[in-house]
Amino acid sequence: MKTIAILCGRYLPGYKDGGPVRTLINLTECLGEKYRFKIITNDRDHGDLKAYENIKYDSANKIGKAEVWYVKPKGFTLSSLQRMTDDADLIYICGPYNDYAYKTLFLKRIGRIKKPVVVASMGSFSVGALQIKSHKKKIFMFISKKLGLFKSITWSVTSQIEEKDVKHIIGEKAKCIVAEDLPRSVPDMEINREEKFKIVFVSRICEMKNLMYAIEVLSKLESKMQFDIYGTLEDKKYWDKCKVLLEKLPENIAWEYKGMVDSQKVIQIFSQYDVFLFPTKGENYGHVIFEALAGGCIPIISDRTPWNGIEKEGCGKVISLLNKEGYVEALKEIFSLNNHDIIQMRKIAHQYAKGKYEESTKNTGYLKIFR
Repeated sequence: MKTIAILCGRYLPGYKDGGPVRTLINLTECLGEKYRFKIITNDRDHGDLKAYENIKYDSANKIGKAEVWYVKPKGFTLSSLQRMTDDADLIYICGPYNDYAYKTLFLKRIGRIKKPVVVASMGSFSVGALQIKSHKKKIFMFISKKLGLFKSITWSVTSQIEEKDVKHIIGEKAKCIVAEDLPRSVPDMEINREEKFKIVFVSRICEMKNLMYAIEVLSKLESKMQFDIYGTLEDKKYWDKCKVLLEKLPENIAWEYKGMVDSQKVIQIFSQYDVFLFPTKGENYGHVIFEALAGGCIPIISDRTPWNGIEKEGCGKVISLLNKEGYVEALKEIFSLNNHDIIQMRKIAHQYAKGKYEESTKNTGYLKIFR
């Protein structure tokens, strides 16, 4: 059985990073019988000062179908990375910017690591992602290219769009393998709704996820509705700006911040809402969009995700961020439907998620990456 060493920022019991953690959980659960997964990760969740409770260092913690090795702060040294990945047949790095990433790529470049190295792009080179801390990222890419850190590696991308983004930044010769993220299983459920329209935003609260844009869209609506927000307050200054806009919403919109969401309960939470409003600046996969569909919640999303097909399937709307009025009209269109038609649209969303799960698990590109 091949050993796949996965280097990542966070893993269970962490949850604040959202999609990236869910990606790895789904991967190990789906392919854990075929491969030995050795996950090497930080010993605490995003922004936490304390380590997880009851974990072992310097030996494996068995979580699901994976072995998890926790690393203390500043523990990703060149020597420790070489030692911890020594028994692996392949090294899979989550994202290019973290210290464990560029140090492993350096070890590969100087010949201290000879096994195959794959880097998951994780949406790092999308237009929206590159606009955030753009100066630092330009410097990082310039130095990395000068050092040749991206030579002799493979890029894991979730779509042809992401492959195009990688080649635009790294170069046309970059070797990419498309492996769409594996979704979680979809539970059977009854789709019911209340008379009051309920809209939800579920994601990390930060510029990339674009909550402010969603609030600006809602401010232009006259129908009565409930707007609930779930997510980690990753960027508190950004959240303060959002709160200013929320306080100015008209009286027809009741809103509430519900706090962080338990990953195991997110589909059930989505099942309580009619619409998932998510004008994200970019998603390399967008687990939360799949989870909305699985919960029978209609996504109204930006065109910067791999989920553009939902509109054709009749279970959502995909709109450019340059067309704010388009979001307003999409919501008005759904609000104009009767109760029966909204429930039918939500049922279509749920069934679409079921089909997507079956398709993804049968034909996953990860088998090509790990072979």
